Amino acid sequence: MLRWRLFDGLTLLTVLLLSSAVVAQSTLIEGLRPGVTQQLAEHRKTVLSRLSYDLSFDLPASPDQRIPASAVIEFELSEADEPLVLDFKESAEKLGAVEVNGQPSDYRFESEHLVIPAGELRPGQNRISVQFTAGDSSLNRNPEFLYTLFVPDRARTAFPLFDQPNLKARYTLTLTMPADWEAIANAPLQQLEALGERKRLRFAPTELISSYLFSFVAGKFQRETRQINGRQMTMLHRESDREKVARNLDAIFDLHGAALSWLEEYTAIDYPFQKFDFALIPSFQYGGMEHVGAIQYRADSLLLNAQPSQTQLLSRASLIAHETAHMWFGDLVTMDWFNDVWTKEVFANFMAAKIVNPSFPEINHDLNFLIRHFPSAYAVDRTQGANPIRQDLQNLNQAGTLYGNIIYNKAPIMMRQLETLTGQDEFRSGMREYLANFAYGNATWPDLIAILERKTEVDLQSWSEVWVNTAGRPHFLLEESAGTTALRQVDPEGAGRVWPQQFSVSERTEGNWRLESVESGRSEIAVFDPGASAGLLNADGRGYGLFPADPELLSDWESLDDIQRGSLLVSLFENLLEGNRLSADEYLNRLIGIIELEDNQLLLNLMLRQVRILYWNFLSEAARADAAVNVENSLWALMLAADSPSSKKIFFEAYRDLALTTPALDQLLRVWRAEIVVEGLVLSETDQIALATGLAIKLPEQADQIVTRQLAQINNQDRQRRFDWIRPALSPVPSTRRAFFETLADEDNRGIESWVLGALDALHHPVRRDDAEAYILPSLELLEEIQVTGDIFFPARWLGATLGSHNTPAAAAVVREFLAQRPEYNHQLRLKILQAADPLFRAERLLSLPNF
Repeated sequence: MLRWRLFDGLTLLTVLLLSSAVVAQSTLIEGLRPGVTQQLAEHRKTVLSRLSYDLSFDLPASPDQRIPASAVIEFELSEADEPLVLDFKESAEKLGAVEVNGQPSDYRFESEHLVIPAGELRPGQNRISVQFTAGDSSLNRNPEFLYTLFVPDRARTAFPLFDQPNLKARYTLTLTMPADWEAIANAPLQQLEALGERKRLRFAPTELISSYLFSFVAGKFQRETRQINGRQMTMLHRESDREKVARNLDAIFDLHGAALSWLEEYTAIDYPFQKFDFALIPSFQYGGMEHVGAIQYRADSLLLNAQPSQTQLLSRASLIAHETAHMWFGDLVTMDWFNDVWTKEVFANFMAAKIVNPSFPEINHDLNFLIRHFPSAYAVDRTQGANPIRQDLQNLNQAGTLYGNIIYNKAPIMMRQLETLTGQDEFRSGMREYLANFAYGNATWPDLIAILERKTEVDLQSWSEVWVNTAGRPHFLLEESAGTTALRQVDPEGAGRVWPQQFSVSERTEGNWRLESVESGRSEIAVFDPGASAGLLNADGRGYGLFPADPELLSDWESLDDIQRGSLLVSLFENLLEGNRLSADEYLNRLIGIIELEDNQLLLNLMLRQVRILYWNFLSEAARADAAVNVENSLWALMLAADSPSSKKIFFEAYRDLALTTPALDQLLRVWRAEIVVEGLVLSETDQIALATGLAIKLPEQADQIVTRQLAQINNQDRQRRFDWIRPALSPVPSTRRAFFETLADEDNRGIESWVLGALDALHHPVRRDDAEAYILPSLELLEEIQVTGDIFFPARWLGATLGSHNTPAAAAVVREFLAQRPEYNHQLRLKILQAADPLFRAERLLSLPNF
């Protein structure tokens, strides 16, 4: 009897569980929402496997013509009791014939989804065939070329599929296109068929990859092929300046080869894909994108002008290393859900910092890491809109909002602290185990932490909870007591958090600097002996937070090493923004004096970046007018005296950006007209365009003449198209600029995002602040649409270009009122606004202080 009751209870429980599962699945289908919800993705992951796509696109020469396409999707289904949902963010009119397992489908289309009835499916192998017109929004169609960009969830804008990162599939691609076009894709070309004025390319099936990594580039490109370390690589580009290409080509291929070799050795895994190519694309949205075997780069990030600075060379090497590292970190092993998108970025950034070291033995790489990451991370973590490294995500259509400085800059700082905790050898062993365990699959951040925690006695779960799952930075306080100085870590939010970390403290005794490593946690740390004449916190630049800094250390500049100098500059600037000790005009004057003593280009670029911000955002109009002549004369003299062409270029670009007085602008005008030739200063076509842009804005009475002449001088057709498109934003007539701005409300006019951002920079230039304030509110009102239609970085960059040059109470009031009137506004976008508005809010507050 007891057995029967137990059996009945289990039977009832089973029935209830099955019933609840059926109800959950039915609710899932009936409650379909736009995008890809986490609930939908989790369900599909449980029922789908062995997924493959065979895709064909018929590419016309004209971007105005539609693209006929087809997809054959094959997969195994563990159960066929419920309808199956595919993603297609297009109109139903773009769907043609749909067949399921050889029969016409009675599908329905709703909320960006193609819903296949359960009765047409079967457990085991299934095949869905779809004829459709490809969506254009992520195909980036230009007059002579196109390229796909599907991160994070935009493959569904082009073709029907299961668009989520943990449903990896094999992709086979066929392109039919004009005969004079070139193309690359994720896998090698398998077959080429000539069709008169057209041709058909059939590419081999890929390895298992995520949907956002599927890609192709096609169009009128030049093809360059090299054999590097036994591996053939192909580069596509559209640069018309042959000398520029020849000057950069060897370095571009060699840097890729060096990065691949380093990664194979570090990971103990051979390059995991069939081929390795890349395309250089004019006005590409990002620096680069890690499509498997077919990386895309912004062309001018790799094809550098003559006389590149140390910073530009390092940036190119770091970008190449970053995208190459993604082949292992992100492509071979991919995050399970986009809440962990940061993991692929931190791995790539962290590895890139290691990779570039051997290629640049003359560079101080700790200094480069400090300058590259800390100011950008602080730019978010100091704000009211700070976000944690790891964030919640309920729908993939919001995944783009997770990207930003915290992912790209704070996460590598965190990862370096993690490596210090575990030890380099154990960290590397853990990374190898992680890649081997999850190769061609998906993983989460806790998966890695679990691996590393087995290799150390440190409680990494608790450590990660603060560093990864919470926002903000600690503040460090110095406290004097009984003749000793103690350093204490404080949570500015009052939540009692502690960021365990290691860094160094430096003190000067009897004229010599002594460095001591300290560990900061809950306990106070004794620092600075009573006999020390000076002290510097975070002297090795490894600590993260707001550190007290003594501006008088600037007087001892030449006694400091490069890392100490960089750390001091970062800390002083952060303290200035907090309203501590320094005023903007005082710090600006100190910086100009120190720049004359410095020859390290990394430090020069950091200081000149700070000078630009202080000059335009944190000085009153009167203070800027008082400072202008000294700033201009100093920069011009430094440019003339510079002994290297790259340093000369650094000072000239700063002079160009900061010039404000009539004599300085006249001098720049004569340089642009080639009436003044500075020995050792070579201006490329892009330099000439940048110079003409600034002159047109600052010399409105000559703007039309300058723009017309510059447009006629541009040889490269892609750069010519861009400058012609931006031209109305350079107009001296406010109504013309206003009319141009209003066209940006149309999605079609925001198609090339880098052009839009260039135009916004011109519209909002500091000398046009008063007129440009009228654009702030409509720009904020467009933000939600921009998030839906734009690529991942566009919302933040739209905000940066809109707010970055403003510093008035009126502008700050527009932002605050916009947010106050929208309490239910998209949370992630609210954070982005608060991040972008932080310099504005701080400038408003600090400029109101009597002694700032």
